[in-house]
Order: sequence, then structure tokens, then C-alpha cells
Amino acid sequence: MELIKIFITKNFEAVFVLSLIASIALTNIFVLQELAFLHFYFLPIIISGYYLGWRRTVLSAFLCIVFITLYFLLYPENFSTESTQQEVAIHLLAWGSFLIIAGAVVGRLQEKLQQETRTTRQLNKELLEKQEALRLANQSLAEDTGNLEEMVLQKTADLEESRNILGVMKGKVEEALYSTMDASVAKLIIEGRLRDEKKNISVMFADLSGFTAYSETRQPELVIRDLNRYFGDMEEILFAYNAHIDKYQGDGIMCEFGTPVDFVNYRLMAVVCAVKMQEKMARQDYPWKMRIGIASGMAIVGLIGAKRQSYTSIGDVVNLASRFEKAAPPGSILIDNNTLEGIRPFIDVELKIDNVSISDSVVKEVRTNLEKMGEQLLQEENDFIRADLYHQIGQLHLAILDADEAVINFEKALQLKPEDTNFKIAFAEAMLQKDNFCKIQVKGKAKRVATYEVIGLKNVLQDRKKITSNFFDKYKNTADLIDIKDDFILPSEVLDGRVGHGKVVALLSYAIAGELGIESEQMKTSILQAGFLADIA
Repeated sequence: MELIKIFITKNFEAVFVLSLIASIALTNIFVLQELAFLHFYFLPIIISGYYLGWRRTVLSAFLCIVFITLYFLLYPENFSTESTQQEVAIHLLAWGSFLIIAGAVVGRLQEKLQQETRTTRQLNKELLEKQEALRLANQSLAEDTGNLEEMVLQKTADLEESRNILGVMKGKVEEALYSTMDASVAKLIIEGRLRDEKKNISVMFADLSGFTAYSETRQPELVIRDLNRYFGDMEEILFAYNAHIDKYQGDGIMCEFGTPVDFVNYRLMAVVCAVKMQEKMARQDYPWKMRIGIASGMAIVGLIGAKRQSYTSIGDVVNLASRFEKAAPPGSILIDNNTLEGIRPFIDVELKIDNVSISDSVVKEVRTNLEKMGEQLLQEENDFIRADLYHQIGQLHLAILDADEAVINFEKALQLKPEDTNFKIAFAEAMLQKDNFCKIQVKGKAKRVATYEVIGLKNVLQDRKKITSNFFDKYKNTADLIDIKDDFILPSEVLDGRVGHGKVVALLSYAIAGELGIESEQMKTSILQAGFLADIA
């Protein structure tokens, strides 16, 4: 019994269809109109096609046909109608054919529907699986996104901290660079624009005379304090004239002009700077005196050293400047001929002579006579008289051993009177004497070197090519009304190669104001000050 129950449960659709067919068959036996009742067989066949598939449905239809055929053969009278038996047989044949066709069609449609249903279910299943995978991926992505945001924030904070640390380190490095080397060099190093090159520069060496003896009798703290005060005073002037402080050598200073930044008037900058350094030494009343040597020419400049580097210069011009500094008397400045060529219009110099002594009174008297003859030259128009004046000026220069100027003036005299024998003899003697006493022997140099001692800045108002004697006599005291120190404007004038230009413009402005009828002394003084500062403005 239990087996029957299991069988029926497992094959319920087939049992149901067979039961339905059997019920219809039994009913068909007791119904008088068998032909009409045959249409009821389509019901179980259609149901069979839906549940059992087309093969079983066709088999069920075939069984129904067999049953009706046997029934027709056994009891033909039950199929009695107005039709003949032949017509009944044809009717049954048509019915059986349609029954089979109906079962097959319904079965095939059902199978196709089931296949599509299975496909749809599979697709739905796959869709659900992908949706689940997508949900898990979204969940994981959301978690990762949250973690990523935290990581990004953390990395951003780390980078910001690193940037701040680098900024602090960069500041310290730059501070260290600026404190250990020239600001312009440090800036060029940071920007990657510092080059090793060969160029024309001026090199200055400055050293203190008597410092060693001074330092041996005092406490180290006092020596370092005084030395730093001295360096502080000198640095202020050096920076004002764009010097590159190469190094400190004990109490000495080595610096270059015209590098690493190029300046056209580097020689003038070096000499004016040296003059101002000596003036500062005198004003501060230091217990020592300073010697300065300056030489100009071609040198190699660049960063020297492997791990510890410094920006410095190399070449003969460096050695020459050092020799000049050692040969210079305390409180003086010695320069070479190359330097002189760049400063002639603005600086008074004297030749430095070995083993020859000329009294200051003689030099002063000669210079006074030279000024008088210079004024006569400006006023004289006769060429023969001018030639004689040039000859006399040349003789005066020879008297103070200034052979260079003597040669220049003798040459000018010969140009005006080329046939004069005395002029030719004087020119030849000056040329012979030039190499004998216009140069000094410098240690380390095989040949004697033309050396000049700087006297100071020329007074531009004494230049009769720019300022006439009448104008000078009338306005010479007006310059005292300028209450602005020359040192304020001098670095700019040196940079442009126009030393004293501000003072000339100031006096001319004052004079023009007077000629225009301005009587107010206060107004003219204001115009004077404005003219003095015109170049800086």
C-alpha cells in the first residue's frame, strides 16, 4: 500500500491523466451518442500534453484511438447513425488524427514553454547570483572607499607634514647658505643658475697691519669681539658695492667684484669700495691700519671643492692682488694698470716707485702748477703755445716720476710741433725711463709691475672740462648746502659709472633756478636736493 502511495505521489500527473481517460471511456460506453462524446477525449490529451510531454501524450492519444477502434469493431451498433459504417470509420480516423496532432502540438508547446521557463529561471538565478555578487562588491567597495578616504586623508596629512618638514629644512639650509656664503651666490645655487666660467673681474685683498701683535696681548674674547666689529663695518661697505666676499683669512678679507653677477664698472666698484673702507677705518679709530691690494683681469670663477664647496676665483690676477696687498704700506691701496684703465676719470692715483722718495711738499707744488697749466690749456687757442704747455706739463710729471702722464703729454706736444727736436728728445727719454721707475718689483713676478697707489676720489667740480672756473668760483660753496651724505648716492653712481654726477646736476639745478628768477633760498635749496637725488629717483 505504501508503495502504491509513493508511486501515485511520484507519478501523479500520469495517474491523473489515465484516470481521466478511463473515466471518459467508461462514460462513453453508457452514452448512446458515442460519436458526439468522442470530443471529450481531447480534454485528457491536452492535460497530458501539458504535464507529460509530447511523447507520452501521443502514446495516450494512440491508446484512446485503439480503445475506440476496438469498441467500434465490437459494438458497431452503438455507433448507429444515419451515416454508413464507412463514414463512421472515416469520422473516427479524422478524430484520431486530430487527437494525436492536438496532443503532439500541446506537448511540443509545453516542452518549449518549459525550456523557456527553465532558461528564464536559470537567467533569474544567474541574475540573482550576479546581484548578490554585485551587492557584496558594492559592500566591499563601500568598505574600501571608506578605508581609501581614511588612507587618502592619512596620506594627505603625512604629505603635509613632510612638506612642512621640508619647508623648515629648506629654510634652515637657505639660512645656513646665506650665513656662510654671499647672498647672490646662495640664491644662484638654490635656483641652479650658478656657472663655472672664465671672465674679467677685480680681486681685492685686505689685511690688517699690527693685528698679530695686538691679538697676542689681549684675551681671546676681546680679540674676536674687535675682529667681528671690524668685519661688520667692512661688510656693510662691501655689500653696498656688490662685492662677493670670497673668504676671511684670519684678519684678512678676499673678495671679488664683477662675479657671480656681471657689472660693467666692476673695477670702479672695487676701488671706490676700498677707498670707503679706508675712510671707515680712519673714522672708527681702530688700533690697526689696513693694507689693500686690487688687481683686475681674466680669472676662472666657480664652486671649488668636493664635499665642502666655496665660490672662489683662480688665476694670475688673484696672485697679483695678494702681492699688492703685501707690498702696500699700511693705510694705502695699491692697484694695477688694468684696474687703472677703468677708473681714470674718477680716481686720483700716484705711481708707486721702488727705492725713490719724493717729499710731499714737492708733490704738492708740482700738482698746483699742473692745475694752473691745465687751466691755461683750456683757454689757449694757439697750437705752438699749447705744444709748449704740453711739454712743460710732461716735465712736471717727470719731476714726480709719473712717466705715463709725461709720455702722454710729450706725445701731444709732438702732434702739434712734430719737427721740434727738444720734444722728440723729451719723448724718447720719458719712454726709456718709463720701465725703469714706473714699475715695482712684486714678489712672485719675474718682471716689474706697474703699480699705482690710490689717493682718493676726484672732485668732479675741479674738472674744468665739465665745470668752468667762473661757475666753480660762483657756486663752489653751494655744494655745502646739500645735507645728504655722498655715501647715500655714491654706490648707485659707481654702478652706472657716473661718479659725482648727482652733485653736478644739483649745482646746475640751483644755478638754473636762480637764472629763472627764483629768489627764495629755501625753494632753490629744495631744487638743489632734488637734483642731487635725481639719478636715484
